[in-house]
Amino acid sequence: MTQARNNEPENWMRQRGAGYQPGETFFRIATSCFRSILSLHRKNRAAGWRTERAGCPFHPLLNWRPIQFYAAVLCGLSALNLEAAEQTNNRPVAVWDVTARLSVGGGYRDNVLRTAVAPESSAFFITSADASFIRLSETGSQLTFYVLGEDTRYFDAPSLDYEQLFSGTAQATTPVGANDELGGQFSYFYQHQILDVSETEAALYRVLVDGHALTLRPYWKHTLRPGWAVQVEGTALRQLYGGELDDFWEAAGRLSLIHSYGRRSEVSLGYLSRHRLYDTREQFDSFGVIEPDTHLVYWQHELSGQWRHHWDKARRWRTTSKLSCLFNRDNGSGYFDYDRVLFSQQVRWADRGWEIRANVRGGWFFYQSQRIGDRHRERSYLALDLRVERKLSKHCLLYAAAEREWNWSNDPLDDYRDWAAGGGVGVEF
Repeated sequence: MTQARNNEPENWMRQRGAGYQPGETFFRIATSCFRSILSLHRKNRAAGWRTERAGCPFHPLLNWRPIQFYAAVLCGLSALNLEAAEQTNNRPVAVWDVTARLSVGGGYRDNVLRTAVAPESSAFFITSADASFIRLSETGSQLTFYVLGEDTRYFDAPSLDYEQLFSGTAQATTPVGANDELGGQFSYFYQHQILDVSETEAALYRVLVDGHALTLRPYWKHTLRPGWAVQVEGTALRQLYGGELDDFWEAAGRLSLIHSYGRRSEVSLGYLSRHRLYDTREQFDSFGVIEPDTHLVYWQHELSGQWRHHWDKARRWRTTSKLSCLFNRDNGSGYFDYDRVLFSQQVRWADRGWEIRANVRGGWFFYQSQRIGDRHRERSYLALDLRVERKLSKHCLLYAAAEREWNWSNDPLDDYRDWAAGGGVGVEF
């Protein structure tokens, strides 16, 4: 079922009443957790207990107003979903679609550590696997599970033996009435990779990150009229690191206006407000000196737009354009304040067993207080990606991929180049 894999239910699915919704269990669990934590939090505060003695690691976070707001939004959306689910006991017809892919390959990376000092190059061997499980109901509800894993082994890089990542996602959506849709997503992400963290860190550039992230993302989508919709989305994230990076919490809210047209094409505009609360990281003064006994918080505003367009009736040609502007402000002297502009352009062509994807990405970073010599710190980058796949049969494929990246900065330690190329074989089921 090709349509199912693209998360686009076929026309035979139509709403016949709420019935049992696949997102019901997801929302019941989320609502129960929030209610239990909030209830215990209120009882402890009423008894005059200090939050750090309350016996729950979430209590300090629950004193943070953005988290209280996003928790209230989640519980409200959950209540609407459960009310719709209880309107009828009819069990709708549903089907499952399962797909999986396994691929192995090799290649060469020119700058494994993405550094300007003593770069290391190496050949590598890469293994990746992914699987998706999609439940489609004739009510229009959908339940999706997706897992992805990747392992890269370097043969000749003294400072790095391997990189790994794993992600798992559970997503549920359900229609509510004729014009509304509720959904939610819970995801887990693990990474053991070299990452560029210089955007938000003071003295770190590229480091080997070993981290775990848990994300909860509920949303509500309302159709204004045919082809036009508005979507409200909340996000709660917990990021845990091993090593030099500090753990943090994030809470965010996003409002989007979406216009669908033509051959499943879409234009969207959005505004996002996000708070990041570090566990132990401290503020800096305007000269870059740590201020003891303080806590660092980031507040980010982001404006973004996306245009996805299919250029022919068979949807062989597709382009996706993205543009965003982010403004980061800290709760201290402003040492970590910066503005960021990102863009990306992807072109995809698929026909008769061939699929080609080409992507260009770029960004500019403007720091308000950080200085390199007598100038404000500046940074920009440009990255190119190309991937070609050829299906040899129903289950077998070949692929080739290449990437090139340039990073420019007036800080010599933040100026580097990298490229990689490789290929391999895969099987699909």
